[in-house]
Amino acid sequence: MSTQCIAVFGTASIQRYIFQSNRLKENIGASYLAKYWLDAGLIESTQADATVWNAYKDRLLENPPSIQEDADVSVIYIGGGNAALLCKNRLIAEEAVKNWSRKLLQQAPGLRVAVGYSEVTGSLAEAYNTALKNLDCCEEALPFGSVLYSLPIVRTCTTTGLPASTFSREDNNQSEWISQSAASKRAKVGTQNDPGDAQNDITTEFASVLNDEQRFSIELDDLGGSEGESHIAVVHADGNDLGKRLIEVVNNAEGDADFLHHLRAFSASVSSLSRSALKETLQYFQNALPLEGLRSPKNVFPFRPIVHGGDDLTFVCDGRVGLHLTAYYLQEFAKGQIRVLGECQPVDACAGVAIVSTKFPFAQAYACADVLCGLAKAHRREKGSSSGSWLDFQIIQEGVTSSVATLRATQYRNLKGQILHQRPYEIPGGWKKFVEILQGFQSRQWPRSRAKGLLHALTQGPDATKHFVEGGRWRNIVLPDVSDIDENAKTTGWTGASDSEKTTPYFDPLEALDFYLKGILPTNNSNNEKADKE
Repeated sequence: MSTQCIAVFGTASIQRYIFQSNRLKENIGASYLAKYWLDAGLIESTQADATVWNAYKDRLLENPPSIQEDADVSVIYIGGGNAALLCKNRLIAEEAVKNWSRKLLQQAPGLRVAVGYSEVTGSLAEAYNTALKNLDCCEEALPFGSVLYSLPIVRTCTTTGLPASTFSREDNNQSEWISQSAASKRAKVGTQNDPGDAQNDITTEFASVLNDEQRFSIELDDLGGSEGESHIAVVHADGNDLGKRLIEVVNNAEGDADFLHHLRAFSASVSSLSRSALKETLQYFQNALPLEGLRSPKNVFPFRPIVHGGDDLTFVCDGRVGLHLTAYYLQEFAKGQIRVLGECQPVDACAGVAIVSTKFPFAQAYACADVLCGLAKAHRREKGSSSGSWLDFQIIQEGVTSSVATLRATQYRNLKGQILHQRPYEIPGGWKKFVEILQGFQSRQWPRSRAKGLLHALTQGPDATKHFVEGGRWRNIVLPDVSDIDENAKTTGWTGASDSEKTTPYFDPLEALDFYLKGILPTNNSNNEKADKE
């Protein structure tokens, strides 16, 4: 067998695997395992030659390196929970996958993976496209057979609902029986006193950001909230139109060498950009600490990336800094460029922010953030814009089980049926106006009770709002006067000529008032400012 073979690797139901537990520690461990087995674990178990790929990843090469690739298995690219290997023939490819999947089953139980093969009978680009189609078929197919979860009488894992087979003891001396899946995730995180691979890996990656003896949080309670009133922001961001750019790279490469070069350059540049944007965001937050009202242990950095490294990012932080940090990340991401067929092209992203109580089901919060990110992307498409970053958010109260669409259709309309919210917001333009209005309501001129009264008046409609605003003028309380707002809105709270066109720019900032720290973060994120502060 002398025909080359491409093997493309992916994961199935990855969101369920990572976010099925309400324990942040298990979410972190699951993310690490998924990343490891589609990166270093894949290279090690398949004995793949990653020399060329590492050259692209480490140095973002603009031209193909003069290295001969004659190994049985070599890495085409790795990133974002996907990977592609080039093997000398189908037999070698299948044997490599067997070695990889055997170790994965032992060390990451519950992680579902899929592989698509294609032998190279024409060009590498054609084989790669065929392998992708085969991978999609595998990911969408049901697993063979039925899974025997447990016998009729068995302990149940408190976090995953699976059969409990392992005894676990935590730092707080609490002990419990958990499943093999939960145990493998926790083991990779370790404890505060004995950190595991996941903690060591992220500490090493962002060592330049952390202060001495500082570590990333592994518990939601360490993110900065107050007992009895803690909220977290679960954030999901995703790059725009990168799938289209990838197709462009694959379909327009001239020859096999050109295909490999441009595919590697594209993948490496995307990973590098997202990592750089995240690092800048972490440094920006670090420079602002400590923040008044944000309580967290001194040795804990109150921000936790969960999924990162590809074009998408999921992180969790205190609910009162989530909106600001998400907007900052989107701006940093949009500053960068990626390589497409030898050209540096601008790129942007969209994000969804779900603000929930720390007791809210984590999987449901992530699903909400994912939906919000999708709504931001859909709005971007509706605008017909080929570029632009957008942010959508939702504050979810305890006990709410409705979808975002149902929630907004039933609770975000006034008594006349007019829509109250203006989300999503474009970054930075529309978001800048949102922040200016919000900070106007945080001024001394607006007592909190008065702001809450205006929020209630908006739900009653334009007439009630106008009456409320006119009453405030007698006390010298006027609506925040910011640029680019309709003159009518400054006096009545609403824009639009007819009833069907009326909308308000004030509802969203008022609803987010409790989830945006007053005087949050400096505008300058330089290291000099941090040094002066210390």
